[in-house]
Order: sequence, then structure tokens, then C-alpha cells
Amino acid sequence: MPQSDRMLLIELANSVNELAGAIKELRDSQSEIMGRLDSLEQQLKQNRAAAKGQTRTGYAQFEDLLALYRDIDPGQSLPRMRNWAAGPELLRFLYEEIMERRRTGVLECGSGTTTVVMAYAMRSLGSGKVTALEHNPHYAALTRHELSERGLTEWAEVADAELSDVVIDGQAWRWYDVEAIPSGEIDMLLVDGPPGDTGPQARYPALPLLADRLSESALVVLDDANRADERAIVQRWTEQFPQFESQRLRHERGTVALRRADNGA
Repeated sequence: MPQSDRMLLIELANSVNELAGAIKELRDSQSEIMGRLDSLEQQLKQNRAAAKGQTRTGYAQFEDLLALYRDIDPGQSLPRMRNWAAGPELLRFLYEEIMERRRTGVLECGSGTTTVVMAYAMRSLGSGKVTALEHNPHYAALTRHELSERGLTEWAEVADAELSDVVIDGQAWRWYDVEAIPSGEIDMLLVDGPPGDTGPQARYPALPLLADRLSESALVVLDDANRADERAIVQRWTEQFPQFESQRLRHERGTVALRRADNGA
């Protein structure tokens, strides 16, 4: 074969290899583009689902807020219900629990808007009292002001309860001073404190310390139950106190309600 033909064949082979490489790169690029398109489509679907869920949640909260104002007829605005405060869905749940089951002995870990709304429920019942344990003097003063401004001091009180060391099964915890807790049975225990920054699973001591004080039909409510610490607390509680069954409520930040198994939901 002449040298010129041989060179031509080599150039042709090189061209074919380059073309094959270009085709492979094109296919790889096409696969990458398709992968990105699939990812964008999935993200779009997730965003649509999230937006739909937020709309549904917003509507439900608006509905709960209207129901609260209708049922309480407070005569003035209720305290704010965003940021650290409880949302309308939890507040309505607490109000209805007190009214429907006549829960007159309520102990609250923490204080705030929940204290005010539950005090309104006590006033509507005409009996009972809410005691809110509060370790922070600033928040204690704010809640007392909200109660006084609405004429609710007969139905709720804020007890100054500094965080102190308590020992449960040989382990030390920082929790409210138990001396601040009034005597008597507890019909409903709302666990919305201490804050998470006071230590891991900061709200765990509530049930071990107070289980013996709960009435037979008592309800235990844990707020912020979507958080990892609170999920762990619920698991520990249900393992340690099998007589209680837990129910997860579809509230924005998550709420878990515990009732004795033979007392229904």
C-alpha cells in the first residue's frame, strides 16, 4: 500500500476515534442534563407539596384562632402566638380539653400564652386553677401582666421556680424547684419547659417526678415534639410508664398527648 494511502487511513482512523469521543461526551452531557432535569422536577414537586402543606397548616391555624376567639370571647386581643409562643392549634386543644373534661387542676412547666388561654377556660368552668412554673423572672412578670390585664389572676398563677438539681435513677438533672409545686392531684400536665438550652432532654424529668401526682384520667401534653430531644423523651416516657399511651397531634411544631391506656382519647 502506498505511503500516502497508509497516512490517509491513519488520519481517517484518528478522525473516527475523535468523532466517537465527541459522541460519548455528547451522550454523557445529555445524561447529566437529564439527571439535572429529573432533580429539578423532583425539587419542584417537593416545593409544591411543601407549599400545599403550608397553606393547609395556615388555614388550620386561622380556623383554630377564630374558634378560640369565638369560644373565649376575651374582650381584647389574646397574647401573640408566634415565635416562642404556642400556636393556635395547641391553644385550642388545651382550651377544649379543659372545658370538655373539666380539668381543674392544671400544672404547666413554663408560662406564657398557654397560661392565659387555660385561665380563660378555668373562668368559663367557674372552678379550678392553672399553676405555671417559671424559672425566668422576665417571662414570669410578662405572664403575670397578661393575666392581670385580663382579670384572670383568680384562675391562674405563675410560681417562681428556679432551676435546681434533681436526681432521677441516680442521674442529676436541672429542673424546676419542686417546692414551688402546689399540693393536690394534677388533672393536666403541660410540659413546655425548661428550654432546650438548659441541657439535653431538659423536659424529661416532668413525668418521672410527677407521675404519682397525676389523677387517673390525667392528660400529659408535651410541646415542640418534632424536635429530636422531645422525640427521645417520648420514647423514654412510654418505655418507663407503659400505662400511658401516646398520641401525636398534627400541630406545626408537634404535640404529643399521653393518656392512661384505659381512659381513651
